[in-house]
Amino acid sequence: MSDEPKTVELTGLAAPGPGDRLGLLAFAEGAASTFPLPRAGEVVIGRSREADLFIDASSLSRRHAVLDIGEGGLRLKDLGSSNGTKVRDRALTPNEWVAVGPGDSIELGDVLVVIQRNPRQQRARRLWSHGYFEGRLEDECARGTASLSVVRLRVSGEGAAELAPIALGQELRPGECAAAYAPLDYELLLSTGDPERAAARADEFVATLEDVGLVTRVGVACFPRDGRDPEQLIARACAEVRGTQEESGEGAPVIADPAMVQLYRLVDKVAAGSINVLVLGETGAGKELVAEAVHRRSPRAQRPLVRINCAALSESLLESELFGHERGAFTGAMEAKPGLLESASGGTVLLDEVGELPLSTQAKLLRVLEERAVRRVGSLKLRPIDARFVAATNRSLEAEVEAGRFRKDLYYRLAAVALVVPPLRERRAEIAPLATAFARTAARQLGRAGSEVRISPAAMKRLEEYAWPGNIRELRNAVERAVLLAGGGPVDVEHLPLEKMSAVWLAPPIQAQPPAPAAEEGGGGGEAAEKQRIVEALQRCAGNQTQAARLLGISRRTLLYRLDAFGLPRPQKRPRPGSPEPQ
Repeated sequence: MSDEPKTVELTGLAAPGPGDRLGLLAFAEGAASTFPLPRAGEVVIGRSREADLFIDASSLSRRHAVLDIGEGGLRLKDLGSSNGTKVRDRALTPNEWVAVGPGDSIELGDVLVVIQRNPRQQRARRLWSHGYFEGRLEDECARGTASLSVVRLRVSGEGAAELAPIALGQELRPGECAAAYAPLDYELLLSTGDPERAAARADEFVATLEDVGLVTRVGVACFPRDGRDPEQLIARACAEVRGTQEESGEGAPVIADPAMVQLYRLVDKVAAGSINVLVLGETGAGKELVAEAVHRRSPRAQRPLVRINCAALSESLLESELFGHERGAFTGAMEAKPGLLESASGGTVLLDEVGELPLSTQAKLLRVLEERAVRRVGSLKLRPIDARFVAATNRSLEAEVEAGRFRKDLYYRLAAVALVVPPLRERRAEIAPLATAFARTAARQLGRAGSEVRISPAAMKRLEEYAWPGNIRELRNAVERAVLLAGGGPVDVEHLPLEKMSAVWLAPPIQAQPPAPAAEEGGGGGEAAEKQRIVEALQRCAGNQTQAARLLGISRRTLLYRLDAFGLPRPQKRPRPGSPEPQ
C-alpha cells in the first residue's frame, strides 16, 4: 500500500453554497478530508472518478453507496459493494435504505465517514449598521489591501424587508460583512479585489435573493481599481445601483469661499497658456473640477479632455492605454490601437492620481513631455502629439521624490504651475449650497423630481460643524443616503451618519501644499500667503523644522530654502524642561 496521502474530492455536482449546514468527514487510509454536502439531491460515493464523492481508497467499490438528501432528511443505500457498508455497526444489505443523520458513523469498506454539521453555520451572521460598515471599510482601505470590494444591493418585492436579511445571511461567507445602508438597501464588504471574482460573487447574492422572489439591483466597486478610500468606493457602487454614469462625487463647482474665489482667479490666468499644471489637494476636495476648469477656460476648450486614472490600470495595461500599441506587440494585440495621449490631440490630458504611476511608466511619460511625441508599444516610430498636461494627486510628490518613488525630473516637468485645492473643512461657506444641490439631485434620481427636499436647520448645522475628512465626495454620500432614509420628508439629524460624525479624531488631517512659492504665480499676494503658511506651521510645531515641513507637505531641505528666500530666521527648538538654556 502506498504511503502517499489519499485524496477525497467531489466531481459532477454543482459547488455547494455557503448556506449548506452539513458535511462529510472521511478517513481513508491515513488521510482525512471534509466536504460540504449540497442542499438536496443524491451523492454517489465511490472509488470511480465518475462518482460524485470520489475517495481514493482500495477497499471501496467504484460505486459503493449513495446518500440521498431531501426535505425528509438523509438516508443511505449500499449499491452492492464488494466490502459492504455499515451504519451504526449494522451491516446493510444491497439496495437497502437506512436513515442517517449528523454524528452517525458510516463504514464504507475500511473507510470511515461521519456526517457532521458545519460549525460555522451554527451562529447566525449579523446585519451591521452603516456606521460599523464604514468604519470597517475605512480600516481596510488604510491597510491598503488589494483584496477588497464593496457591493451595494437594492431589493424589492413582496416581503423584501423580512426575506432579504435571511437570504443574505445564508449566502455570507467567513470574512464577508453585510450591513443595512437604508431600508431595502444593503451593502457588502467582500474579501476579494479581483473585479471578475467580485462580480461573480455579487451575482451569487443576486441569485440567492431571486430564489426567494426578490428583484435586485447591484453595484460593485473594487479596491484599488475604483478607488482607494471609502468615499470613492461607496460612491462608485451607489452610482451603479442607480444606473447612472460614475460620478467623481465632487459635485458642481460651488465658488463661495474667498479661498476658492482666489483659486479660480488663478485658474483663469493659468488656463490662458499651455504650461503644464499640477493640482494638489486631499481626496475628494475637487481637484478634478479644477483640472476641468483649466481645460474649459483655455483655448483648447473645443478639443478633447482625456481623463486617465493612473491608479485604476495595472502596470501591464497602463503603457498600452497611454501610448497605444502596434498589431502583434503582445498576446491579444490583434490590431494597431492609438493610445489615450494620441487621442487628446489639440486638447488636454488629465493625469489623475499621477503619484500612483510606476517608475517604468514615469520614465516613458517624461520622454513624451520632452519630445512631445509618443512611441507605441511594439513600434520604433515616434508620433507627434499636441496636448497639454494637467496632473492631479493627493500625495506629496516632493516626499515621493525623496523616497525614490517618483522621478524628480518628471515632478518638475508636471509642476510648472501648482494649484492647491483647500479641503472642505476650510470652505464651510460652501457646505450648505453643496448639500442642497446634492439633496435635489438625489431626489430626482429617486423619482421625486417634483418635490423640493428640505434639510432641517439642525441637520444643516451638524453638516457645517463636521470636518469632512472625505471632503465633497463624503458630503455627497451622506446627503444621498439621508434623502433615502427620509423617504420623501425633510432630512433631519437622525438621517445623518451620526456615529461617524461624532467620532473622536486621532490625528488632524493634513492639507497638501504647493511645491514652491511660485505656485501662485500671477496672483497677487502669493509669496505673502506662502510665507504666512510657513510661519503658522512653525508656530504649531514649536519651531521643530522637521515637523513643520511634514505639516506643509514638503521636505526639510525645501523648508530651509524657503526660510532663506523669504528672509525668515531659522527657529531654534524649544529646550526640553530641565535642560540648560542655550548660551
